[in-house]
Amino acid sequence: MTEFMTVVFLHMFAVMSPGPDFFLITRQSLRHGRNVTIWTSFGIGSGILFHSILAITGIVILITSDEFYLSILKYICSGYLLYLGVSSVVRTSSFEYGSINSGKWSNTNGFMVGLITNVTNIKALLFFITLFGVVLNTDNTESLILYGLYMALATFIWFSFIGYIFTSQVFKSRFIKFFGYFEKGLGLILVIIAIQIIISEYI
Repeated sequence: MTEFMTVVFLHMFAVMSPGPDFFLITRQSLRHGRNVTIWTSFGIGSGILFHSILAITGIVILITSDEFYLSILKYICSGYLLYLGVSSVVRTSSFEYGSINSGKWSNTNGFMVGLITNVTNIKALLFFITLFGVVLNTDNTESLILYGLYMALATFIWFSFIGYIFTSQVFKSRFIKFFGYFEKGLGLILVIIAIQIIISEYI
């Protein structure tokens, strides 16, 4: 029970702290509406499960122990975040909540964006190295699998909740005037995160 509560608190702290996943969900909520956002949350949760499998099998240790593979992952992560951020900042079309590009975006698109963003998230990778390599008893594989499933489900629920809040009628009625600027601000934050990842490669 103590080990499980450790997982709960550490994961809660990690998933609630602002990062690429949070800013992506906020962006998706503003740009594509609730259904796509929920599928994006599902993609992020699936990414957590993917990280768990890598950690359990020891593959994550191999990736992080080789500077070449870790550098490739950082460039992929920063490049993708840079693409999402710039596309939000330079967008010049008139803003209409949850309807811009709604025809171009399917639930599958939302899922894949969430999955790719989380899988390439360096922050998530380092979290699982700490959790599975230092905190938990790695001899009990069944428990590790259950922890992975729990974190994937909890992540999905949390980000779905965030998406629900940002797509609620109350939120829209109060803040819709600022959504266009808000989205550009989120895009700028994603660009900054991407640049930080690139800079960290040379420090």
